[in-house]
Amino acid sequence: MAANQFSETLEATNHRDEPEEARNLKPPIKGWTNPELCTWACPDGSFVKKILQRGSGLDRPKEGSKCRVYVEVEPSCNFEAETHFQNGINQSVEMILGESDTQFGEIIEKCVETMLLGEQCEVLLAPGLMEMFTDCGNELRLNVKLEEFTLNCDSWQMGFEEKWQVAMYNKAKGNEHFKSGNLFGAARRYAKSLRLLVTVKYDVPLEKGEEYDRARRALYSNLAACQIKQKQFRNVIQNCSKALEIDPDSVKCLYRRGQAYASIHEFDKARDDWKSVLILEPGNTAAAQQLRVLNEQFKAQNEKMGKAMSKLFI
Repeated sequence: MAANQFSETLEATNHRDEPEEARNLKPPIKGWTNPELCTWACPDGSFVKKILQRGSGLDRPKEGSKCRVYVEVEPSCNFEAETHFQNGINQSVEMILGESDTQFGEIIEKCVETMLLGEQCEVLLAPGLMEMFTDCGNELRLNVKLEEFTLNCDSWQMGFEEKWQVAMYNKAKGNEHFKSGNLFGAARRYAKSLRLLVTVKYDVPLEKGEEYDRARRALYSNLAACQIKQKQFRNVIQNCSKALEIDPDSVKCLYRRGQAYASIHEFDKARDDWKSVLILEPGNTAAAQQLRVLNEQFKAQNEKMGKAMSKLFI
Protein backbone atom coordinates (compact mmCIF):
# COMPACT_ATOMS: atom_id res chain seq x y z
CA MET A 1 0.00 0.00 0.00
CA ALA A 2 2.80 2.42 0.89
CA ALA A 3 4.58 1.65 -2.37
CA ASN A 4 1.41 2.42 -4.32
CA GLN A 5 0.90 5.67 -2.42
CA PHE A 6 4.49 6.69 -3.09
CA SER A 7 4.19 5.88 -6.81
CA GLU A 8 0.89 7.69 -7.16
CA THR A 9 2.23 10.79 -5.42
CA LEU A 10 5.40 10.71 -7.51
CA GLU A 11 3.28 10.56 -10.65
CA ALA A 12 1.21 13.47 -9.37
CA THR A 13 4.28 15.70 -9.38
CA ASN A 14 4.10 15.65 -13.16
CA HIS A 15 0.45 16.83 -13.30
CA ARG A 16 -1.09 20.17 -12.54
CA ASP A 17 -4.50 18.80 -11.57
CA GLU A 18 -4.54 16.97 -8.23
CA PRO A 19 -6.88 14.02 -7.54
CA GLU A 20 -9.96 14.78 -5.49
CA GLU A 21 -8.98 12.39 -2.68
CA ALA A 22 -5.69 14.25 -2.25
CA ARG A 23 -7.52 17.50 -1.64
CA ASN A 24 -9.53 15.82 1.10
CA LEU A 25 -6.52 14.74 3.17
CA LYS A 26 -7.08 15.28 6.88
CA PRO A 27 -4.48 17.54 8.51
CA PRO A 28 -2.05 15.26 10.42
CA ILE A 29 -1.27 17.71 13.25
CA LYS A 30 -3.82 19.60 15.27
CA GLY A 31 -4.23 23.15 13.99
CA TRP A 32 -2.89 22.43 10.52
CA THR A 33 -4.88 23.67 7.54
CA ASN A 34 -5.42 21.83 4.31
CA PRO A 35 -4.90 23.96 1.18
CA GLU A 36 -4.78 22.58 -2.33
CA LEU A 37 -2.18 19.84 -2.38
CA CYS A 38 1.24 20.38 -4.03
CA THR A 39 3.91 17.72 -4.37
CA TRP A 40 7.69 17.66 -4.79
CA ALA A 41 9.91 14.65 -5.46
CA CYS A 42 13.47 14.50 -4.11
CA PRO A 43 15.83 14.09 -7.10
CA ASP A 44 17.54 11.06 -5.52
CA GLY A 45 14.21 9.23 -5.31
CA SER A 46 14.30 8.79 -1.53
CA PHE A 47 11.02 10.58 -0.77
CA VAL A 48 8.15 12.67 -2.05
CA LYS A 49 6.72 15.51 0.00
CA LYS A 50 3.10 16.64 -0.12
CA ILE A 51 2.68 20.27 0.91
CA LEU A 52 -0.28 20.59 3.26
CA GLN A 53 0.25 24.24 4.16
CA ARG A 54 2.21 26.63 2.00
CA GLY A 55 4.95 28.66 3.68
CA SER A 56 5.69 32.34 3.33
CA GLY A 57 8.61 34.42 2.09
CA LEU A 58 11.27 33.62 -0.50
CA ASP A 59 14.16 32.22 1.54
CA ARG A 60 14.74 28.56 2.36
CA PRO A 61 17.18 27.11 4.91
CA LYS A 62 20.57 25.91 3.69
CA GLU A 63 23.40 23.89 5.17
CA GLY A 64 24.46 25.44 8.46
CA SER A 65 21.10 27.11 9.06
CA LYS A 66 19.68 26.79 12.57
CA CYS A 67 16.08 25.60 12.33
CA ARG A 68 13.19 24.86 14.62
CA VAL A 69 11.11 22.03 13.21
CA TYR A 70 8.27 19.79 14.29
CA VAL A 71 8.76 16.20 13.14
CA GLU A 72 5.81 13.91 13.72
CA VAL A 73 6.14 10.14 13.35
CA GLU A 74 3.11 7.88 13.72
CA PRO A 75 3.04 5.40 15.31
CA SER A 76 5.89 6.68 17.46
CA CYS A 77 6.07 3.48 19.49
CA ASN A 78 7.57 1.65 16.51
CA PHE A 79 10.21 4.29 15.75
CA GLU A 80 13.59 4.28 17.54
CA ALA A 81 14.29 8.01 17.74
CA GLU A 82 17.55 7.48 19.62
CA THR A 83 18.86 5.54 16.63
CA HIS A 84 17.40 7.43 13.69
CA PHE A 85 16.68 11.01 14.82
CA GLN A 86 18.22 12.01 18.12
CA ASN A 87 16.82 15.54 17.90
CA GLY A 88 13.45 14.17 19.02
CA ILE A 89 10.05 13.48 17.49
CA ASN A 90 6.52 14.76 18.08
CA GLN A 91 7.83 18.02 19.52
CA SER A 92 9.44 21.26 18.36
CA VAL A 93 13.20 20.74 18.21
CA GLU A 94 16.21 22.73 17.10
CA MET A 95 18.52 21.33 14.44
CA ILE A 96 21.41 22.65 12.37
CA LEU A 97 21.23 21.52 8.77
CA GLY A 98 24.20 19.34 7.93
CA GLU A 99 24.62 17.96 11.45
CA SER A 100 22.36 14.89 11.13
CA ASP A 101 24.47 11.82 10.49
CA THR A 102 21.79 9.16 10.03
CA GLN A 103 19.89 8.31 6.87
CA PHE A 104 16.58 9.35 8.43
CA GLY A 105 18.11 12.65 9.59
CA GLU A 106 19.47 13.28 6.10
CA ILE A 107 15.98 12.84 4.62
CA ILE A 108 14.55 15.35 7.10
CA GLU A 109 17.32 17.82 6.24
CA LYS A 110 16.74 17.43 2.50
CA CYS A 111 13.05 18.08 3.06
CA VAL A 112 13.63 21.13 5.27
CA GLU A 113 16.02 22.63 2.72
CA THR A 114 13.09 22.84 0.27
CA MET A 115 10.65 24.47 2.71
CA LEU A 116 9.55 28.05 3.25
CA LEU A 117 8.87 29.46 6.69
CA GLY A 118 5.68 28.00 8.14
CA GLU A 119 5.41 25.26 5.53
CA GLN A 120 3.86 21.97 6.63
CA CYS A 121 4.17 18.77 4.65
CA GLU A 122 3.70 15.03 4.69
CA VAL A 123 6.76 13.01 3.66
CA LEU A 124 6.27 9.74 1.77
CA LEU A 125 9.36 7.53 1.93
CA ALA A 126 10.40 5.42 -1.02
CA PRO A 127 9.53 1.70 -0.83
CA GLY A 128 12.18 -0.10 1.19
CA LEU A 129 13.14 2.89 3.31
CA MET A 130 10.21 2.56 5.70
CA GLU A 131 11.37 -0.90 6.76
CA MET A 132 14.78 0.56 7.65
CA PHE A 133 13.31 2.95 10.20
CA THR A 134 10.39 1.10 11.74
CA ASP A 135 8.85 -2.36 11.99
CA CYS A 136 5.35 -1.07 11.24
CA GLY A 137 6.03 -0.86 7.50
CA ASN A 138 3.14 0.61 5.58
CA GLU A 139 1.63 2.20 8.69
CA LEU A 140 4.39 4.80 9.13
CA ARG A 141 3.31 8.44 8.75
CA LEU A 142 5.86 11.22 8.68
CA ASN A 143 5.07 14.93 8.83
CA VAL A 144 7.33 17.98 9.06
CA LYS A 145 6.67 21.64 9.89
CA LEU A 146 9.29 24.39 9.57
CA GLU A 147 8.59 26.82 12.40
CA GLU A 148 11.69 29.04 12.45
CA PHE A 149 15.12 29.31 10.85
CA THR A 150 18.09 31.62 10.51
CA LEU A 151 19.96 31.82 7.24
CA ASN A 152 23.58 30.74 7.02
CA CYS A 153 26.08 32.04 4.46
CA ASP A 154 26.84 29.99 1.35
CA SER A 155 30.22 28.27 1.11
CA TRP A 156 31.29 30.58 -1.72
CA GLN A 157 31.05 33.48 0.74
CA MET A 158 33.55 31.84 3.09
CA GLY A 159 37.30 32.47 2.99
CA PHE A 160 40.01 29.81 2.97
CA GLU A 161 40.55 29.71 6.73
CA GLU A 162 36.85 29.37 7.51
CA LYS A 163 36.41 26.59 4.95
CA TRP A 164 39.50 24.86 6.33
CA GLN A 165 38.15 24.93 9.87
CA VAL A 166 34.76 23.57 8.77
CA ALA A 167 36.45 20.85 6.69
CA MET A 168 38.61 19.76 9.64
CA TYR A 169 35.55 19.76 11.90
CA ASN A 170 33.74 17.42 9.50
CA LYS A 171 36.85 15.23 9.21
CA ALA A 172 37.01 14.87 13.02
CA LYS A 173 33.27 14.06 13.20
CA GLY A 174 33.78 11.46 10.48
CA ASN A 175 36.52 9.81 12.53
CA GLU A 176 34.20 9.72 15.56
CA HIS A 177 31.43 8.07 13.56
CA PHE A 178 33.82 5.55 11.98
CA LYS A 179 35.10 4.48 15.41
CA SER A 180 31.54 4.07 16.69
CA GLY A 181 30.49 2.04 13.64
CA ASN A 182 28.28 4.68 12.01
CA LEU A 183 29.58 4.20 8.47
CA PHE A 184 26.79 6.30 6.93
CA GLY A 185 27.62 9.27 9.14
CA ALA A 186 31.37 8.84 8.68
CA ALA A 187 31.16 8.70 4.88
CA ARG A 188 28.84 11.71 4.85
CA ARG A 189 31.27 13.79 6.91
CA TYR A 190 34.33 12.77 4.90
CA ALA A 191 32.55 13.64 1.65
CA LYS A 192 31.53 17.05 3.03
CA SER A 193 35.07 17.79 4.09
CA LEU A 194 36.43 16.82 0.68
CA ARG A 195 33.91 19.00 -1.15
CA LEU A 196 35.03 22.02 0.86
CA LEU A 197 38.72 21.32 0.30
CA VAL A 198 38.20 20.97 -3.44
CA THR A 199 36.72 24.48 -3.57
CA VAL A 200 39.89 26.02 -2.04
CA LYS A 201 42.35 24.13 -4.24
CA TYR A 202 43.71 27.33 -5.79
CA ASP A 203 43.58 29.39 -2.59
CA VAL A 204 45.83 27.24 -0.39
CA PRO A 205 48.64 29.30 1.19
CA LEU A 206 52.10 28.06 0.24
CA GLU A 207 52.99 27.19 3.83
CA LYS A 208 49.85 25.04 4.16
CA GLY A 209 50.31 23.07 0.95
CA GLU A 210 51.68 19.88 2.51
CA GLU A 211 49.04 19.85 5.26
CA TYR A 212 46.33 20.36 2.65
CA ASP A 213 47.57 17.39 0.61
CA ARG A 214 47.82 15.19 3.72
CA ALA A 215 44.26 16.06 4.68
CA ARG A 216 42.90 15.26 1.21
CA ARG A 217 44.82 11.98 1.08
CA ALA A 218 43.51 10.94 4.51
CA LEU A 219 39.92 11.87 3.58
CA TYR A 220 39.98 9.86 0.33
CA SER A 221 41.49 6.92 2.22
CA ASN A 222 39.00 7.15 5.08
CA LEU A 223 36.07 7.44 2.68
CA ALA A 224 37.29 4.32 0.88
CA ALA A 225 37.53 2.52 4.25
CA CYS A 226 33.82 3.22 4.80
CA GLN A 227 32.87 2.20 1.28
CA ILE A 228 34.71 -1.11 1.31
CA LYS A 229 32.69 -2.13 4.37
CA GLN A 230 29.55 -1.10 2.47
CA LYS A 231 30.65 -3.11 -0.60
CA GLN A 232 30.79 0.02 -2.79
CA PHE A 233 33.83 -1.34 -4.60
CA ARG A 234 33.96 0.99 -7.61
CA ASN A 235 33.81 4.00 -5.28
CA VAL A 236 36.66 2.45 -3.28
CA ILE A 237 38.76 2.19 -6.43
CA GLN A 238 38.01 5.78 -7.38
CA ASN A 239 38.84 7.25 -3.97
CA CYS A 240 41.93 5.12 -3.40
CA SER A 241 43.20 6.16 -6.84
CA LYS A 242 42.73 9.83 -5.93
CA ALA A 243 44.63 9.29 -2.69
CA LEU A 244 47.41 7.50 -4.58
CA GLU A 245 47.75 10.46 -6.94
CA ILE A 246 48.75 12.46 -3.86
CA ASP A 247 50.83 9.71 -2.22
CA PRO A 248 51.72 6.79 -4.54
CA ASP A 249 53.27 4.92 -1.59
CA SER A 250 50.11 4.73 0.55
CA VAL A 251 50.05 1.09 1.64
CA LYS A 252 46.50 1.32 3.00
CA CYS A 253 45.13 2.63 -0.28
CA LEU A 254 47.00 0.10 -2.40
CA TYR A 255 45.75 -2.73 -0.20
CA ARG A 256 42.13 -1.49 -0.18
CA ARG A 257 42.12 -0.88 -3.90
CA GLY A 258 43.44 -4.41 -4.39
CA GLN A 259 40.56 -5.74 -2.31
CA ALA A 260 38.07 -3.74 -4.38
CA TYR A 261 39.57 -4.93 -7.68
CA ALA A 262 39.42 -8.54 -6.50
CA SER A 263 35.78 -8.10 -5.46
CA ILE A 264 34.81 -7.07 -9.00
CA HIS A 265 36.98 -9.85 -10.50
CA GLU A 266 39.72 -7.60 -11.90
CA PHE A 267 42.34 -9.98 -10.54
CA ASP A 268 45.34 -8.74 -12.50
CA LYS A 269 44.91 -5.23 -11.11
CA ALA A 270 44.39 -6.63 -7.61
CA ARG A 271 47.62 -8.65 -7.92
CA ASP A 272 49.53 -5.55 -9.06
CA ASP A 273 48.35 -3.53 -6.06
CA TRP A 274 49.17 -6.26 -3.54
CA LYS A 275 52.60 -6.76 -5.10
CA SER A 276 53.19 -3.02 -4.70
CA VAL A 277 52.24 -3.32 -1.04
CA LEU A 278 54.86 -6.06 -0.55
CA ILE A 279 57.52 -3.97 -2.28
CA LEU A 280 56.81 -1.13 0.15
CA GLU A 281 56.28 -3.44 3.15
CA PRO A 282 57.86 -6.88 2.58
CA GLY A 283 56.50 -8.07 5.93
CA ASN A 284 52.85 -7.21 5.20
CA THR A 285 51.21 -10.56 5.99
CA ALA A 286 47.72 -9.48 4.86
CA ALA A 287 48.87 -8.65 1.32
CA ALA A 288 50.95 -11.82 1.17
CA GLN A 289 47.94 -13.90 2.20
CA GLN A 290 45.73 -12.21 -0.41
CA LEU A 291 48.31 -12.98 -3.11
CA ARG A 292 48.56 -16.63 -2.02
CA VAL A 293 44.79 -17.02 -2.20
CA LEU A 294 44.70 -15.31 -5.60
CA ASN A 295 47.51 -17.50 -6.98
CA GLU A 296 45.75 -20.64 -5.73
CA GLN A 297 42.55 -19.54 -7.45
CA PHE A 298 44.43 -18.94 -10.70
CA LYS A 299 46.13 -22.34 -10.41
CA ALA A 300 42.82 -24.14 -9.80
CA GLN A 301 41.20 -22.25 -12.68
CA ASN A 302 44.04 -23.12 -15.06
CA GLU A 303 43.94 -26.81 -14.08
CA LYS A 304 40.21 -26.90 -14.66
CA MET A 305 40.63 -25.23 -18.04
CA GLY A 306 43.44 -27.61 -18.95
CA LYS A 307 41.30 -30.68 -18.22
CA ALA A 308 38.45 -29.24 -20.25
CA MET A 309 40.75 -28.55 -23.20
CA SER A 310 42.31 -32.04 -23.05
CA LYS A 311 38.89 -33.64 -23.54
CA LEU A 312 38.61 -31.89 -26.89
CA PHE A 313 41.47 -34.02 -28.25
CA ILE A 314 40.35 -37.41 -26.95
